Amino acid sequence: MIAIGIMSGTSLDGVDVAIINIDNENFDLIGFITVPYQEELKNRILECSDLTKSNVQKICSLNVEVSYTYVEAIKIALEKFNVSLEDLSFIAMHGQTIWHNPNQMDGYYSSTLQIGDPSIVAYAFNKDVVSNFRTMDMAAGGSGAPLMPYAHYLMFKNEHKKIAIQNIGGIGNITYIDQENITAFDTGPGNMLIDGAMKILFNKPYDESGLVAKSGKIIRPVLDYLMQDEYLTMPYPKSTGREKYSSEYLNQIINMSNEYTNNKEDIITTITAYTAETIIDQISRFFTGIEKIVIAGGGANNEYIMAYLQNKLDFEVVKSNINDEMEAIGFALLGYATINNMPSNVKSVTGARDSVILGNITKAPLQ
Repeated sequence: MIAIGIMSGTSLDGVDVAIINIDNENFDLIGFITVPYQEELKNRILECSDLTKSNVQKICSLNVEVSYTYVEAIKIALEKFNVSLEDLSFIAMHGQTIWHNPNQMDGYYSSTLQIGDPSIVAYAFNKDVVSNFRTMDMAAGGSGAPLMPYAHYLMFKNEHKKIAIQNIGGIGNITYIDQENITAFDTGPGNMLIDGAMKILFNKPYDESGLVAKSGKIIRPVLDYLMQDEYLTMPYPKSTGREKYSSEYLNQIINMSNEYTNNKEDIITTITAYTAETIIDQISRFFTGIEKIVIAGGGANNEYIMAYLQNKLDFEVVKSNINDEMEAIGFALLGYATINNMPSNVKSVTGARDSVILGNITKAPLQ
């Protein structure tokens, strides 16, 4: 069964498209691409993720605009890897998160919103589309995140070690697998704050290979302050996102840093160290006995982060061989579970009362 998984994360790099062949929960990767977001679209997503700038008209329009971006990305992937529509069974799309509130923040109902209309994608290709994965877990009392642990288990179940998978996307999240037992939660900020600071200070979308971070020095009082983040002491299950690590939060970090340094590189180094230290903190706080950790996501390409983790952790630290594509593959696997009526949340991870079938299925419209 050939399936497509689409992921567009909080880092706003663009649309990740993975095409895989699934056979009874085992898979082979056919191809993977990332189609970058146009800068104007990225800015509109940021606006709609900001309480002070969003409105219902912008969100309504963006819900459709993102969908057409997905359609174009899928077309590019199908052509690039020579996959015909006739061979494609279904499409699984995570959607673009613009708000995630699992903890009744500010007195509002626990809720989440991933935009991207599956009807547009289903009509464009006349295929079933699985979407909106988080809400059923939240209906069952869970936090709706993280969802990757089920997919991580399928990817790494044959490892004969106590293994952790640390994804560093916009947000960092960890999955720990010990035989049949799975623990997972968001560790804190991933690339989100680094990318935001690079945009403000260097007018660049990200710190390529962590070279800027490697050229600066840690501002110790600022890092010490950041490590007092109350999220780190919260017990799991827990998840977080841009609603916490916001532009206001980033501006506070930059303003504080400017009191200690005139070197912009030092600010990037400090924020990057913050991401690495949150991972180390959460491992030391919640786990014992890890033998190996696999680093995935965009942060795995950051040489500063990788060296930091390898220096501070006393077990094997490796970069994933399915790095950038891991989450897109994961959503294809989650979609496969949905299509086959299989629960795919891990209730011990999300806090849900029950194991539930995730996602909504939008049927191929033309028969």
